Amino acid sequence: MYSCRIEIMSEPKGYRGIEVLADEGEYMPGGEGSAPTPLTYFVSGVALCLLSHLTELAAKKRLQITNPRVKVLALFHEQGSALKGNKEGSCDGFDVSIQIDSDESREKILDLMKMSQKACFAIDALTRSNPPVFQNTLNGEAV
Repeated sequence: MYSCRIEIMSEPKGYRGIEVLADEGEYMPGGEGSAPTPLTYFVSGVALCLLSHLTELAAKKRLQITNPRVKVLALFHEQGSALKGNKEGSCDGFDVSIQIDSDESREKILDLMKMSQKACFAIDALTRSNPPVFQNTLNGEAV
């Protein structure tokens, strides 16, 4: 198991630091299976971001919804070798399902779902090419 302190710079109210525990599981050297994996946090973040936009927009549009759920299935695979220097991880896709119970019209709920998908920052990050900018340091020196 390992933990890290995360600096979140994208919060609307500014910087906030939190500690997160993660564990890849027993298949990885040192793993115990005692905390969620990093990919579990990533996929959960997609679902939670979409769900928060869904409920926010329903409230703003005064739509009565109950039991909103978002399910995300993410497919990943690894290939290559760390020892050979060619190890790579890949994402093969995301299947996202929004489920809502409501007596509102079908049209209003479909519009809500579409607007939520367009408003979701995480969905945008998955669907638009935004390569990260890496700033690496080794022993306090930029590398």
